[in-house]
Amino acid sequence: MASTQSVSNLFSALVFGAPLGGAQAIASIRAGYPAKMLKAVSRFFGVPESRIHRVTHVPATTASRLVKNRVKMDSAATERIFRLGAVTRRAIEVFEDKEAAIEWMCTENRTLANAAPLDLMDTEPGAASVREILNAIEVGGVA
Repeated sequence: MASTQSVSNLFSALVFGAPLGGAQAIASIRAGYPAKMLKAVSRFFGVPESRIHRVTHVPATTASRLVKNRVKMDSAATERIFRLGAVTRRAIEVFEDKEAAIEWMCTENRTLANAAPLDLMDTEPGAASVREILNAIEVGGVA
């Protein structure tokens, strides 16, 4: 079993590593991320795994089975994590501080109908709304 540090590094590598684009991103998503990535995302944000399960649409029982059998997640769940990583990277760029970006991602936002940006990463329209707010913040708007 992977150590706590190596599990936590899975999502951090996605957020802080070289960004994947185009064919590389598609291949990564199609190949699937290891199911232990769910725990890594939970640790990165300091939120319960159940919250990450809701965002990725991977039930806890399925996640447990996938981890136990060392199986990768399907492309839909992987894409949700990929999207979350890309938006988190953008939030860190805008806030210029990892902790401030994480807090913002996890906190309800009136502009998002009182949803937290993290909780909208399950759909592309939700992620697009979060990106719009981040762009507004970057140019001096408020959100």
